[in-house]
Amino acid sequence: MTSEIRCLKYSTVSIPTYELGPFLINGDYAQGEYNLPFSVTESPLIPSINRGRKVINEAGGAQTNVLKDEMTRAPLLSTPSARHAEELVNYLKNNFVVLQNITERTTAYGALSSIEAIINESDVYLRIGMETGDAAGHNMTEKTAQAILEHLQQLYPTTQLLSISSNYCADKKAAAIHQERGRGKSVLASAQISQHLLQKYLHTTAEAIVNLNEKKNVIGSRLAGSLGHNAHHANIVAALYLATGQDIANVVEGSLGTTNASVDNDKNLLFSVELPSLIVGTVGGGTSSPYARRNLETMNCYGSGNPIGFNGKKLAELCAAAVLAGELSLMAALTN
Repeated sequence: MTSEIRCLKYSTVSIPTYELGPFLINGDYAQGEYNLPFSVTESPLIPSINRGRKVINEAGGAQTNVLKDEMTRAPLLSTPSARHAEELVNYLKNNFVVLQNITERTTAYGALSSIEAIINESDVYLRIGMETGDAAGHNMTEKTAQAILEHLQQLYPTTQLLSISSNYCADKKAAAIHQERGRGKSVLASAQISQHLLQKYLHTTAEAIVNLNEKKNVIGSRLAGSLGHNAHHANIVAALYLATGQDIANVVEGSLGTTNASVDNDKNLLFSVELPSLIVGTVGGGTSSPYARRNLETMNCYGSGNPIGFNGKKLAELCAAAVLAGELSLMAALTN
């Protein structure tokens, strides 16, 4: 009996891509007005994001901040005994500078930022964290992980590598560790919106949005066992990822955000989104595809930034601002 392997020809698919703008952003890295691309087949999403954009612009723009920048890779090591595992972990704790030097030999663009380990019986689960410049960082962290593992195996020859990824990094998986510690870029976007603007453009009130956010995004998500507490972060993240050549599977982490709403003493709506695990890059991967490069150049964040890492963080802030607009629009619509 013979098996047949059918070779499929290379082909492409077309996804409608819309450009919306300007988005007025006051960020650490994104400052000014930007037109953003969205690749999406769910066309009603576009006017919804646009409504939120207009209101936030009228309110003075979105404030964006990058809170953390760290990609992770989590190898799994097997040792002969718990004692051996403890020796290895103690070495990691006491020789971080040595590991940083090893990292520097694997890349000119990244730096080791953290390394931790958990012992389970005689196995060691590592979690290696890196700042990866303007790259999303999957390959960069993997190369560093391999170099560190080779070093450890020279010191502890009985140590075996079971997997370069143990799932402790939770790559492309919904996991609480993404919310607690972040992966990729952790970003906050916020805006202060008056009752006048809410009533004029969105036909709602700050109190109505705050009430719905608590009952839908907080309580409803908790009842469902959801990790993300938001209305539809994934819609906006996916549309921007597709338009800019990102790894679309990382929408899993990117959608695990939280939407917050409160009212200040002047009855203004304080509205924000926290995105702890936005994995984006402006170099490498699909970013070099003609369509992605064109869209990134439109936002003035294609390629390596000056300083290194600037463009990647800027793209993360742009993404967060878009999510803020999309969340505001949908939450307002759901109240009326």
